[in-house]
Amino acid sequence: MVRIVDNDSDYDESSSLPMSQQEEWSDVVPIPQDDGKNPVCPISYTDEYREMTDYFRAVMAAGEVSQRAFELSGRVIDANAAHYTAWVYRKKLILDLGLDISEELSWVSEISGRHIKNYQLWHHRGALLALLLDPKSLEHESQDQRVQNPAIRNELQFVGEVIDNDSKNFHAWSHRQLVVRSYGIWDQEMAYVETQINQDVRNNSAWNQRYFVLTANQSADEFVLSEEVADREIGYAVEKIKLAPNNESPWSYVIGLLARHAPAMLYERLLPKINELAADKDYAIAVTSTPFYWSALVDIYEEQAKALSVDERGGVEAFAEEACDSLAEKYDPIRAKYWEYRKQALRTAN
Repeated sequence: MVRIVDNDSDYDESSSLPMSQQEEWSDVVPIPQDDGKNPVCPISYTDEYREMTDYFRAVMAAGEVSQRAFELSGRVIDANAAHYTAWVYRKKLILDLGLDISEELSWVSEISGRHIKNYQLWHHRGALLALLLDPKSLEHESQDQRVQNPAIRNELQFVGEVIDNDSKNFHAWSHRQLVVRSYGIWDQEMAYVETQINQDVRNNSAWNQRYFVLTANQSADEFVLSEEVADREIGYAVEKIKLAPNNESPWSYVIGLLARHAPAMLYERLLPKINELAADKDYAIAVTSTPFYWSALVDIYEEQAKALSVDERGGVEAFAEEACDSLAEKYDPIRAKYWEYRKQALRTAN
């Protein structure tokens, strides 16, 4: 049964009845879902859900702005969090009724445990935060001051708890990026990222967040990677590679960072570091046994060849081809065809 409770009144027995028998809804003519004349695959809804959405459909059709419509939207959402239209109408009701945004955020927090990977829930939460705290109102505050703002602090705490429960929750990380970007709180985020990587060096989402923070969400054309920062990031990635050489995350991070923002540093700065690691007796076997080391060599030598004239690049291309052979034959045979393709591409590049 659907229970609609007015916030200003105590619960009574009538609220446990079907909506068609509740006095509160006697003035509403429900609108059934129209699946067409001969639906190919009609969805088998429960009677309770069907009735609830029929009444909600009528409320929306009438453009009703009321507390009961707002409460009904919550029931529909909690029954089916993917009901995008219910979220949209709920936001409209919040604005039209002038409801407390903080209370709505609390409600979203309450139901999030049941719908933690629902796109609409996170989108709604982001919209609420923007309504609660206009980023322009913080333009003259320092990052330290912004982080101490109750709304921002609460939001970071909420999303942090979600990440603690599921460190690779894509929605939570995306929402965290929204908060950081909207309110310009870049400085403190790097410390958070390092904590997450220290807890799990294989957490690709945390490595992705590191790149997001480092570049401050700038495009490749806007972001300038200084030699100082490049050396720091190379050193950081190499130290994490030492912890788990067969972990793809730091390899992908440092190769991607340099390839996009400072290609020459791949062979000028990164190559000596990983070759040094590969020659170190404490790490040599583990490092040279992982496909990520050989894959890195292919990417680095390929980039170096581009910087040389056609007559000069032969030796470098040979190194890259040898790495492709090692991958195809020994370290990554499941993708042998791909490495054969990469080898051919090296030979045909101008």
